Amino acid sequence: MAPIKNINKLPIRTWKRLGVNGEKLDIEFPESGKFNVEKPQFPDGVTHAHESVLVCAEFVSSLSAELATFTRVHANAGLQFRVKMGVKAEEPITIRYNFDDENTALMDNNVIFAEANSEITVVIVYTGKTDSAAFHCGLTRVIAENCAIVKVVQINTLGAGTRHFSDFSAVIANGARVELTRIELGAAEVYAGCHMKLEGDKSECAADTFYFGDGERKLDFNYIARHLGKSSHCEMNASGALFDSCHKIHRGTIDFTPGCSESVGAESENTLLFSKNSRNRSAPLILCGEENVNGEHSATVGRIDEAKLYYLQSRGLSESDAMRLMVSALMETSMKNVPEEERELLRNYLGERISSKDE
Repeated sequence: MAPIKNINKLPIRTWKRLGVNGEKLDIEFPESGKFNVEKPQFPDGVTHAHESVLVCAEFVSSLSAELATFTRVHANAGLQFRVKMGVKAEEPITIRYNFDDENTALMDNNVIFAEANSEITVVIVYTGKTDSAAFHCGLTRVIAENCAIVKVVQINTLGAGTRHFSDFSAVIANGARVELTRIELGAAEVYAGCHMKLEGDKSECAADTFYFGDGERKLDFNYIARHLGKSSHCEMNASGALFDSCHKIHRGTIDFTPGCSESVGAESENTLLFSKNSRNRSAPLILCGEENVNGEHSATVGRIDEAKLYYLQSRGLSESDAMRLMVSALMETSMKNVPEEERELLRNYLGERISSKDE
């Protein structure tokens, strides 16, 4: 066991009693043995790249610097590629990490380097039907050069015995845009970090997250958008549903640094609570070192609307069907970048999880 401090550390500490400043965990790191994965085919204009393409980029981990280093050193899988200048890949690149009884420890190091005026969508799926103890620590880093567009979709439907750490960071140049979509439905524990560095003028980033928590699951998120360039823009949205005794923390920070004049940042969260035993904590934060900026944040947390639930049941739906309809509608708002075939799998997976509440 190794104690790791400052997991998902809030950039500026607040009252300790709120329990949102960060986590300290004892982590038993597994052996980095082989993890079987089928590598996807790259389209024309997309080539394999060595991690050295990142040498000039200054990445920051919002999850944990120690975990990021561990993943780089002990990686047993990963997707590393370069999108050539001006290439606009029409189809997404999809990589699937499938956990089973023989593949229970994954440390994946993913690198996406998008040259100027290129466009790419990458879908990374973590899935597994085994409920035995498993470990995942993933690192995804993105460089988006001038006017590049990079969309990353991360999907988690891992088994109930999995500890899941996911670290995402991006450096975004002039006029470039990076979009992150996270659908977090599985695993026993989820620790997810995201750091978007808006270096260039008129750079943009967006993060959409949907989470589903039930049983004794723990969900812990830390999202940071750091504005450095002028007229940069960020938007971070999160939504989810909590059942049973699930605990969730969501930290969202917009950091306006000196010199990022005329920049705009907005963040919002919408959480539905289906149980009085579930616990939700939200920590929206705006740091302002520049006067001429516009920052907004909002958080909505509430119990399920009994009148709305009754209305749906009066139309012939069972309680679980009504709950599934309400939660699925919430998930749909976060899936604009998710390919249709993956959407259908997620709808079915979520429906099965909610239907199990009747058993």
